[in-house]
Amino acid sequence: MSVGAKTEKTVVVGFGWVGQANALALARMGFEVAYFDVVTPPHHYTDRYGLLYEKIKPLGSLLEIDGPNTWYVVCIGDRVSEEGVQDISLIEKVLESLKTSRGKIILRSTVLPNHLSRLRFDLYLPEFLHELYAVEECLNPFYFIVGSRQEITYPSFLKDWESRACKVLRGTPEEASHLKYLSNIWNAMCIAFVNEFGDSIALPKTEAERKKIERLMNFFFEKKSYLRYGQTFGGHCLPKDTRAFMAAKGAEGQETPILRAIYRSNQLHQKVVDTYHTLPQWFSAWDYRAYRRGFSSVFKRLWRSFNKIKLVQNTRHWLKTKILFFEKFISNGSLLDLKKKWNKFAQENQYFYSNPETKSGRKVDEFEIKETGVADYERYIVNDPVVKENLNNVQDKIALEIGVGVGRMTESMAGYFKQVYGIDISPLMLETAHKRLAGLSNIVLSETVGNIIPYSDEQFNFIFSYLVFKHFPDARLIKDYFSEIRRTLRSGGLAKVQVRTGPTLHFWQWFYGVSLTPEEAKNLAENSGLVVIKTEIENKKSLWLWLKK
Repeated sequence: MSVGAKTEKTVVVGFGWVGQANALALARMGFEVAYFDVVTPPHHYTDRYGLLYEKIKPLGSLLEIDGPNTWYVVCIGDRVSEEGVQDISLIEKVLESLKTSRGKIILRSTVLPNHLSRLRFDLYLPEFLHELYAVEECLNPFYFIVGSRQEITYPSFLKDWESRACKVLRGTPEEASHLKYLSNIWNAMCIAFVNEFGDSIALPKTEAERKKIERLMNFFFEKKSYLRYGQTFGGHCLPKDTRAFMAAKGAEGQETPILRAIYRSNQLHQKVVDTYHTLPQWFSAWDYRAYRRGFSSVFKRLWRSFNKIKLVQNTRHWLKTKILFFEKFISNGSLLDLKKKWNKFAQENQYFYSNPETKSGRKVDEFEIKETGVADYERYIVNDPVVKENLNNVQDKIALEIGVGVGRMTESMAGYFKQVYGIDISPLMLETAHKRLAGLSNIVLSETVGNIIPYSDEQFNFIFSYLVFKHFPDARLIKDYFSEIRRTLRSGGLAKVQVRTGPTLHFWQWFYGVSLTPEEAKNLAENSGLVVIKTEIENKKSLWLWLKK
């Protein structure tokens, strides 16, 4: 966190689900955050972020921590009548109360474009959040659209959100508002169209009839968000925003026949929902992966085609033999070089380098980090029969993860073991891990020089490392760690470590690491005083070892 960020204070005004999502996201990033609300609303995200709520301070008065470095994030909701009249009186009341503040105001409420000119704020940042995934979507925005009337320096957290966003637009507050309504009304239209067309195929009188309709619709729309046959659009936003925008344009004398049709179609489909009770409710989210595929897949296809050319294959084979010969005489560098290398990677893209094998590559986001962390934890630890056989009552056991990165798997391990320790060579990676895992009290993270486990003898029941040893530049470093594993592993404990196997890589490739055969890896471990109880080649690049004292 920058020096400026440490002096910033953030007050979330309005602690409904949008306010809580913003506050939890800020707390998870390590920022000082408080909230003000006239009542204490129920917590919406306790299942995933229960402990994190403790870091969000409730204020007794709106201006309790006011100052020049205070940012007020206003998340007060609007109300819309059945006729489409938008009531923003509560928003106006809060902004009026902030007139004497010395801080700056970020308005996140949904406000029609024609109302914005009479409101006082510094930045208009409409939210594009789905209630179920709102915290994650705050951390990694799909749309980052900000409106301002003058140049203004963003707070640190806003710069961070902007850097993580898929699509960014800076404009006027009115432009930002139009895009907010465009997004919601477009999503409403998609839902209404799919449901209306589905009803035209047949009525979902039975589960069998519904599945027939779904089969046809899913063939065309591929189960994409907002394009699945099911219940009507509802929730907090789509109905009221469609009504409000339609009424506002009507008041200006503008005809909106398509908007009226969307709302009418939704009402008619509600009768079908109420009559047959067979239709599911879908919870949509932004399609990060579809957006990020972009041109990368096209480039990959062209690259594969190019490498199929016989001349290219022969040339690469000839060059490889020469390169491998000269690499024998080139130094692999020191541990300090290794630390600098991984700090450089951390500055460039921490999420990617924590799991380079992730599907989205360098476009990986918080969702995918969490998703792959859970999947790998279940695959390599929970469902591993060797681990099950050798570790009883894991809830009483202490584990160590070598190379935690941003805490991708550590987060899941903390729910499995009594206590989890983690080490990493990169302090920048660890800084992010501390932020991501801030709500978990049974995790201890430490920096390592690169070949030492900075903990006591016989401290751990289980030691685990994945996607780490395969990047070590020489076998000596692996042997050092094997010796450290033996020192810190308790009698009867188990270690599970992945190393690289298969073809040797070139030293200039960022993912370079020494490659070992199963026999070479076994010899290194046994020469360090460990017993190898199992080895397994997972694929052409990955070799697993299960070790005991």
